[in-house]
Formats: sequence, structure tokens, C-alpha cells
Amino acid sequence: MQPTFPVTLTFKFSLFTEVRVEGAQAQLLAVVKEKKFSLRDEVRVFADEARTQLAYTIRADGVLDWRATRRVRDAHGRELGALRAQGLRTALGARYDILGPDGQVAFTLADDHPWLGVLEGVIGAVPIIGDFVAVGFDYLVNPTYTVRDAAGTPAYRVRKRRSLFARRFVIEALTPPASEAELVVLALVQLVLRERERG
Repeated sequence: MQPTFPVTLTFKFSLFTEVRVEGAQAQLLAVVKEKKFSLRDEVRVFADEARTQLAYTIRADGVLDWRATRRVRDAHGRELGALRAQGLRTALGARYDILGPDGQVAFTLADDHPWLGVLEGVIGAVPIIGDFVAVGFDYLVNPTYTVRDAAGTPAYRVRKRRSLFARRFVIEALTPPASEAELVVLALVQLVLRERERG
């Protein structure tokens, strides 16, 4: 995958989670499919629409782990890196490390407005009314996540585009794309899958 920015992630309406990943000229970069009925989180990334050419896999090391590490491997099993949750800090807002193939932190990513998730959770807890308000909240509030390099400089940003069912996300490069752009896009796909489930 050679991403050209901005990269768009669009969730398809289907029974199982499926995401189409497109580059700046709307060219297909990947089709992402979550493996269902598995004890560990597992995502398969295909290079074609028909899902015949497996390009990458993303699989969690543990089961129900606060500090789960999701390893990104290419079709030959070579590890490109990993996305690791920052433990209990992730409970308040998304906070992850993107690890390089050597296991060292290459990037960190965090929710720009973690208090919005807390507010949405409080609103959603109100019986009946909370459900209706939460749908409107999902439409009006569009979270953003910033990826920072090892020096702390913002390098990428992913933001949800306004929609009722959280269908479209856009990844922007804030600096010239690094050699790890492929790993960053795959880690952000995983982030969006996890955070979309949380609300």
C-alpha cells in the first residue's frame, strides 16, 4: 500500500464490519474486514475489492487486555509494527503508541478532545432519551485524533466526517509523509475500528 493523502476510510453498510480505504484520487488502497467470532481481535486487509489478495493482518496479542498490542504483519508474516493501547489512560480517551518493527515507539496518538467521549457516555446512560440524544450527538460531534512523531510534532490527523452512522473518516498528513506512512494508516484503521465501537 502506497498511501496518497488525504486517505478516506468509509464503513460499508453490512452485517459485518467492512471498511474501504481510498487514496487522494479515490483509488482503492485496501478493503478491511474484521474477523468475527474470534477470541482475539483480528483484522484482515485486502488489496482488492473482491478480497482475494490478502495484504496485511492486524491481530491482538491478548484477550480483553487493557494494554493490548495489535501486531501489523504483511502477507508474508513480516511484522511491520504494532498499535499498543496505553493501559487505563485509554479508558478516558484514546491514547495509543505506534511501535516500529523494532518494538520502539515511533509515534503516539491521542484523542484531541477526550472529554467529548465522557460527555457522550453520560448522555447515552439516560434511559430512552439518551439513545435519541446520542444519535444527534454522533452527527454533530466529530472526534479528531492526532498522531505525533517521536519528537512530539503532529504528523497525521484523523477526523470523523459528519454523518449519522459514523461512516467516513479522513486521514491527513500534517507534515511530508514519513517512510512509516503505511504503518500509520494501518494503525489508524485499527484505531477507528476500536473507537467507533466505543461510541
